[in-house]
Amino acid sequence: MDTLVKSTSNVSPAEMLDKAIAMQAKLREKAQHTRSLRRIPDETMTELIDAGFFKMMQPARYGGYEMNPKHFYDVVFEIARACPSTGWVLSVVGVHNWQLGLLDDRAQQDVWGQDDNQLISSSYAPKGKAEPVEGGFKFSGQWQFSSGCDHCNWIFVGGLLPADPNMPEMPQLGSFLIPRSDYEIIDDWHTTGLQGSGSKTLVVKDAFVPDYRVHSFMQGFLCQGPGQVLNTSPLYKLPFGQVFIRAVSTPSIGTAQGALDAYCDYNSKRLNSVGQKVVESPAGQIAGARALSAIRTAKLKLHHAFDTLLEYAEKGEPYRDIDRAEFRYDSCNTVETLIPVVQELLANSGGTAIYQGNTVNELYQDILAFRQHAANQPYAPTTNLGSVMFGAPSKDFFS
Repeated sequence: MDTLVKSTSNVSPAEMLDKAIAMQAKLREKAQHTRSLRRIPDETMTELIDAGFFKMMQPARYGGYEMNPKHFYDVVFEIARACPSTGWVLSVVGVHNWQLGLLDDRAQQDVWGQDDNQLISSSYAPKGKAEPVEGGFKFSGQWQFSSGCDHCNWIFVGGLLPADPNMPEMPQLGSFLIPRSDYEIIDDWHTTGLQGSGSKTLVVKDAFVPDYRVHSFMQGFLCQGPGQVLNTSPLYKLPFGQVFIRAVSTPSIGTAQGALDAYCDYNSKRLNSVGQKVVESPAGQIAGARALSAIRTAKLKLHHAFDTLLEYAEKGEPYRDIDRAEFRYDSCNTVETLIPVVQELLANSGGTAIYQGNTVNELYQDILAFRQHAANQPYAPTTNLGSVMFGAPSKDFFS
């Protein structure tokens, strides 16, 4: 099924996908350099920007293409297939261009008014302290894991909002949009996976954040936002969580495909410990087949989710809780499902696969890093889906 929502530009999804595939060889060549640099090289980031990838879900009013998110995530898949760190940064930074379209137009003007290529990094953990002041908040905090922050001039960071008197028992979480002049980057990114993502720590001290630059997660859950007044595409009526969660799970699908590519190449002429060609070994064949099936299943579920959600948005119909809960579960379960199949690829690649520089091994470490993201933890989404199946309302902010 194709989306009912058509891109507002003359750029086609196929064209964007072709650009991503054309970049893969160069990304593979630079993968080790990217890991050692501990951030995306400037040249690579420029190429991603020039290709228009960050504009795929950006409002047309600011030069964006307003495409179905599945097309953006297809590009993420192909980039992560060649370099997981680059695919991850494209994914988690690129989704903010969609999120900004949900905010008051003054916030969009602040970021894109002079340059519609400006980018935003993030860290959504509610670690910020927001003190209400006239016109907004005095805001402070420290956040880890802001991927791609070296290449961005703005951040979305999480904090607690004042309690809603209608829902006093419900924590009011939100993200605060802050310019580069108001935060510090601490270079502390030393990890065993996703080394090239540059997911460093951010520090904000007593910054003033106008209220129009605050995005309530409850608003996102209810599919409401002041940005919808001018950004009228059904794209901006999607639940915030449904678009966001795929930013942190989809890179794992491309990374698993990259591991399968490397596995097939590495083992094409290799003999196992008993002198049998791996390509003729049942264990080696089964590992490849399981990986291929898991990857294809994950992509199909991704496409189905966005086609279904956009169909509701196009018709102006309310989303069903069961769909939202199931799609939320599918997203985190993607990573949970891919870890064992990539591990099986590694297990069938022989003893030399433990050496540094073995691609299957390195991509396995990246898959494990994806799993550590809070939105990829499976337990709460799984129990939420189970409760919705028994008739309870969805209580997951990111569903």
